[in-house]
Amino acid sequence: MMGGFEELGSKLDRLAEKVKKLTQEGVEKTRGEAGDWRKKLDSLREKIRKTTQEGIEKFALGTKEIGQVAKLRSEIRQRKNKMEGLLKELGEKTYQLHLEKKIGYAELKKLGSSITKLRKETEARKKQIQRLRKK
Repeated sequence: MMGGFEELGSKLDRLAEKVKKLTQEGVEKTRGEAGDWRKKLDSLREKIRKTTQEGIEKFALGTKEIGQVAKLRSEIRQRKNKMEGLLKELGEKTYQLHLEKKIGYAELKKLGSSITKLRKETEARKKQIQRLRKK
């Protein structure tokens, strides 16, 4: 009978070793799978962060461009108003000089130069708006 207990004890020891070995393998496998999931989640988190950042940057760029366009349009309106005022002044001075029979070239040239400068600045801003819209 003693031999039966020893044999049973030996079988139980072997069984305990197998259980221990399988448990260890399961733990290692689970640890590996957890590591894989951690890598997958880190990758997903990085993709989400990158996509979000790109969206924010595009929105900020779009907002910046809208602000630039609005500023340029405002500058165009200011220059057009100033040009209209100068043209009115040019007409009034020309008429006054005509009445006095002293139309002077220098006075007209100064007003004409100012108008030309404002027109060029206006055209440059219109081109900037077109470039911003093409982006």
